[in-house]
Amino acid sequence: MPKPASTPTVAQRFLRILNRGEIITYGGVALLLLFIAGAIAVYLFKFLITSAGQPFFSILITLINEVLLIMIVMELLRTVTRLLLSPAHDVGVEDLNPFLVIAGISVTRRILTIGASLSVTETEGQTLDPMKFQHYMIELVISGLIILLVAVSLWLINRRIPGRATR
Repeated sequence: MPKPASTPTVAQRFLRILNRGEIITYGGVALLLLFIAGAIAVYLFKFLITSAGQPFFSILITLINEVLLIMIVMELLRTVTRLLLSPAHDVGVEDLNPFLVIAGISVTRRILTIGASLSVTETEGQTLDPMKFQHYMIELVISGLIILLVAVSLWLINRRIPGRATR
């Protein structure tokens, strides 16, 4: 005698609805991130067209800053896409990698901005307030320490993941 088809419980139906909602939400976030990256790229293109008379270093600072911002958004998009493609939505230690990469890019972006700002101040013949200079130097030291911590964290995580070769 064949078994009657079991009907899903209320909890199972609720979990299925939650799972679909999660997938739809991640899909919406992915589309939003893609739109944001595109909008930044359009802004950057417009900026390059309209910045003909500006100092070269100012243009270069903005260009590097915006490209790194696009990289941050794309790294977030990659993470969301990976979550969409993962059938179980499991989170493991290796899932920290994209966020550490984003942290590294963000801190590098800030270091480049500070360095470029100091360089522009110097090339334009302006004097820098000693307190502001000290603030910049402290921020650079802290940023360097953060980069070091991010690098060590990435090394430790990648060393721990089975099957991943250490370099």
